[in-house]
Amino acid sequence: MKNLIIVFSLFFALGVSAQDRKTATATTSAVKANPSKEEIAKTNLANLVSFVTVDNEKHHMLYDLFVTKNKMLNSDGAPSTEKKAEVARIIEAKLEATLDGPTFAKVKANTTLFNSLVN
Repeated sequence: MKNLIIVFSLFFALGVSAQDRKTATATTSAVKANPSKEEIAKTNLANLVSFVTVDNEKHHMLYDLFVTKNKMLNSDGAPSTEKKAEVARIIEAKLEATLDGPTFAKVKANTTLFNSLVN
C-alpha cells in the first residue's frame, strides 16, 4: 500500500512539474512576441541617442516620455486613428520642448527616426 501511495505521489509531482514547464515556456514566448512598454521606450531612446547626443537629465525625461507614449497608445487595446494623431502631436510638442532647436530640427529632418519616435 505504501508503494502505491509513493507511486501516485511521484506521478502527480512529475505531472505538475511538466505543466509548470509548459506554462513557463508559453509565458516566455508571449513576452518575446509582445515587448513591454519599457522595452519599446528603451528602443526609441536608443534610436534617438544613436542619432543625436542627449545629456543625462534629458535622457531620463525622454525615457519617461516614451514610456508614457506607449502607455497612452496601448491603454485601451488598439488605439483609434484620432488617438494616434493626438498622441503623435503631444509627443512632437514635448520633444520640441525637451530638445534644443538645432537638435530637434535635425531629428525632425530624419523622417524615419522622427516617425518612429512620435508614432
